[in-house]
Amino acid sequence: MSAAEPPPQQPEPGRPDAASEPAAGVGQPAMKACPDCAEMVLAAARKCRYCGYRFDGQPSAPPAQEGLFAHLMRRSAPRLTMAQTVQQLGVKLVPGERPAGLWLGRVKGIDGYVVLTDQRLAFVIGLRHAQGSPKPWEHRLDDLTEAKVTGHRRKPALLLCWRDAPDMTIDGLAAKDLERLHAALLERVGR
Repeated sequence: MSAAEPPPQQPEPGRPDAASEPAAGVGQPAMKACPDCAEMVLAAARKCRYCGYRFDGQPSAPPAQEGLFAHLMRRSAPRLTMAQTVQQLGVKLVPGERPAGLWLGRVKGIDGYVVLTDQRLAFVIGLRHAQGSPKPWEHRLDDLTEAKVTGHRRKPALLLCWRDAPDMTIDGLAAKDLERLHAALLERVGR
């Protein structure tokens, strides 16, 4: 060994030995392969920029959050049809019955879902108020005698009068949803 030559160095723990490192070209920094993901990183790196492997033996950091646009590349779950959504809410459709609308609303101060089909109107109590699995409140549209927009606590509401049941007031709907539900019910009462 000559006086100008430095002594051979022992590889650091957790770091590949110098023989496995590819030689750097002229003007290019020395590189090493990550033992976890096999990507090439700078020889001086203490952590792999691709997978987070720590060359100094310390535990790796938790995985980074996904990038800004990564969520766009993921496929989302297929959307449910209105019939599937209504059935998930607990309203069992009879053969030939078709859903006509679904709204968020409030009946007797309880939040829930107003479900309109071509044969009936149902109110499913929202999850916040549900204890167990309450059965939806249902009325056949044949029994509807009147549907009119009224005021309830200084806000518009829909008053429904039934032949053999107490009146029902639906409130908490957005104005355009209240109008759509009212028009759909009037169309069915007029039959």
